[in-house]
Amino acid sequence: MVVMKCAVLLLLAAPWVWAANEAADRAAIDKLIASLNDPKARPDAGEVWTEMSHPILVTRSVQFLSPKVARVDAARVQYGSVMTHSVPVVILLEKRRGGWRIVSLREGAEPLPTIQPVRFLPQ
Repeated sequence: MVVMKCAVLLLLAAPWVWAANEAADRAAIDKLIASLNDPKARPDAGEVWTEMSHPILVTRSVQFLSPKVARVDAARVQYGSVMTHSVPVVILLEKRRGGWRIVSLREGAEPLPTIQPVRFLPQ
C-alpha cells in the first residue's frame, strides 16, 4: 500500500520536474541567443555606416522536440530611423555535455508547401 502511494506521488510530481528542467534549458537557450547578439563577438571590420542598426536575433518561440533537441523560431531584426527590416530565422539546437549547441541555422522565408493536384477516379 505504501509503495502504491509513493508511485502515485512520483507520477504526480513528474510534470513539475520536467517543467523545472525545461525552464533551466530555456534560460540556457536564451543565454546562447544573447551571446550571438554580443557586439564584442562581431567587430566592425570596415563596414559602411548606415542608418540601420546592426542585426540582432529576437526569439519568437522555443519548441522542445525532445529533452535534448530544441527548435527556436527567431527573427534577424534591424532597426532604422524610418523602417524596420526583419528576416525569419529557424535555429535547431542540440543539448550536449557542455550545454546547448547550434546544429542548424536557416535564414529566410519559410518555403511554401507543394500542393499536389487531386485526381478523381471514375466511379
